[in-house]
Amino acid sequence: MQRMTSMTKKTRFAGILLMIMLLSSILTACGSSADLTVFIMPREHLPDGVSEKVEEKLQKAFGEDKKMAVHGTPMYNDQKMIVELAAGGNGIMILPKEVLENMMAQGAAVQLDQWFKTEDYPEGVMESVVGDKDSEKKVTALFALPVEKIPVFKEAGYEEKDMFIFIPANAPDEELSVEVLKEIVKP
Repeated sequence: MQRMTSMTKKTRFAGILLMIMLLSSILTACGSSADLTVFIMPREHLPDGVSEKVEEKLQKAFGEDKKMAVHGTPMYNDQKMIVELAAGGNGIMILPKEVLENMMAQGAAVQLDQWFKTEDYPEGVMESVVGDKDSEKKVTALFALPVEKIPVFKEAGYEEKDMFIFIPANAPDEELSVEVLKEIVKP
């Protein structure tokens, strides 16, 4: 009987500890006051200072009117990517090309043809599903831009190949995301 009580206390303690960790991670995620968040998930690693340099460029361009945040992870993780895409509230994301291509069947990205020239970024032309359930169709169009063609990333020392920047279909403010993406690609 003594052993059962000891196990119950350990189980209860573990449950409480798990709830505290979960609550703290939820509160941390909800604490962002940024108007737009750019999320970077590299395949290999994200060099120090890249997020800060991109954020500085954006904050300088948008001034006090809009708060920008650029976050990244040190390396790729499937579970983190799913959470960030599904519930991250990111206005712009950067992921490895093969990951993005695999997600395109679910309509993961906003079509960019009306704001960027397809001939300037042929690497970002992909097939995706667009429209709602009633008018869903497959389209081949520009959905992402190669990071290696974007000057601010080169200047920041981030030159990993086959990384693509895109606007998630569930971006909180698509219009602001487009404005920010236009600013990011400026030399």
